Amino acid sequence: MSIRTPPTLEELARNVLLRNETLAISALEDLPMMLFPALFKEAFSGRHTKIVKAMVAAWPFPCLPLGTLMNTFNLEIFQAVLDGLDVLLTQQVCPKRGKLQVLDFRQVHHEFWSIQVGTKDGDCSAETVSEKQVVQVLPRDELRRQLKVIADLYFRFHLDEEETYLLHWAQQRKDSLQLCCVNMKIVLLSLDNVRMVLTVFKPEHMEVLELTIDWSWCTLARFSSCLTQMRHLHTLSLVWIHKNGFGILYIPGLEKFIQKFIAQFSRLSSLQHLYLNGFCFLSDHMKLLLRNLKATLETFSVTHSHFLQPHLQHFSQCQRLHQLKHLDMSGVPMSHLFMMPLRVLLENVSDTLETLQLQGCEIKDSQLNILLPALSQCSQLTKVNFYTNDFSMNILSDLLLHTANMSKMTMEQYPAPLECYDELGYVSIERFVQLCPLLIDTLRAIRQPKMISFATDVCSRCFKRCVYDQEPRLCPCLQ
Repeated sequence: MSIRTPPTLEELARNVLLRNETLAISALEDLPMMLFPALFKEAFSGRHTKIVKAMVAAWPFPCLPLGTLMNTFNLEIFQAVLDGLDVLLTQQVCPKRGKLQVLDFRQVHHEFWSIQVGTKDGDCSAETVSEKQVVQVLPRDELRRQLKVIADLYFRFHLDEEETYLLHWAQQRKDSLQLCCVNMKIVLLSLDNVRMVLTVFKPEHMEVLELTIDWSWCTLARFSSCLTQMRHLHTLSLVWIHKNGFGILYIPGLEKFIQKFIAQFSRLSSLQHLYLNGFCFLSDHMKLLLRNLKATLETFSVTHSHFLQPHLQHFSQCQRLHQLKHLDMSGVPMSHLFMMPLRVLLENVSDTLETLQLQGCEIKDSQLNILLPALSQCSQLTKVNFYTNDFSMNILSDLLLHTANMSKMTMEQYPAPLECYDELGYVSIERFVQLCPLLIDTLRAIRQPKMISFATDVCSRCFKRCVYDQEPRLCPCLQ
């Protein structure tokens, strides 16, 4: 029979306080700091709104990292937190106990809830505040300036309950405290809604922006004025969903709109990671974009687009791309392109490149053969993806042999050889099961792969691939 461990004195004290809200609130003035985090977590999860409100106002640490506690959204407890912040905003004097400076809604791991509170580590902030705080009369504006609300926001099609309430609350207090959004993701919102969000959460605090849009070039050019204010932006991801087909259609003034948008990249001096999905730039536009980059990129992703031959030439010549760690050109048809400029780019980044994504590029044997000398120099690679390219058994064997010095490789994805398909383009199970192990044996003769797979093109009926890694996994149509 198991013996139940008796509760500690601290647990008993918390239970008493949670059962008596009046007692709990009155006790906050003298409650030891070390008891605050655990009591707050239980009050928060138990939805004791009055206690939560009072504890936010009396919080004895500079930072309150709420994001990790908000696994499921509850409007009442959310309102209680903001009501507690309002108490701080309306106080005329510096609080005797409360030291809150940062209310953090971000869903990121935070050591604060697991460390031993009561030491300097318990401050959960880069800033430290003396435990003894002198009560002093300060202008109300000075109190407000010390309070900062940080959030990561995700807007999809429309604003949900949490976002609507937070924006409404923040809109009314935007002149009273600092409202910062570090990471913002927006999917198919209108420009007016995006601008409304950016009037509350100022663009200058933004570090990561992911924007999925179906706007015209004209609308995108109008948005670019917001982009110029994001001086701390280090990651920009733009996904363009075309309403009227793929590509650039001529409209009056189109050139002006494109140039206005591209020109704003010259203001993004902190940009390190650039993702462009579905954008079709003419040759001169791509050259202008690369020329306006002011910082050396670590990530350059231009996917599901169309390249002209000059595009590859511009890539190879751009100094801002010569220290790339991540290169992604997936979904860009290249069967019509001469690959020497891409080979030059790979040679330029051979000392730094860690991931290479060329999935769905329709690259042929002769084109890959041009790239092989450069690929063999990329000794820092950890991940490659060549799915959905047209490689024969011979060229795949050569490719694997050219990876001999890639000891850091953790994931390798290659297309099944062309010999796995019959005359009509259907997968031959017999050949697929026979040839893929031979390729793996070819690689194992020179190094031991950690995770390797060969896959067919996506089945047109079930939209799945046949994959061979440790064993064959056929698409549902062939099972």
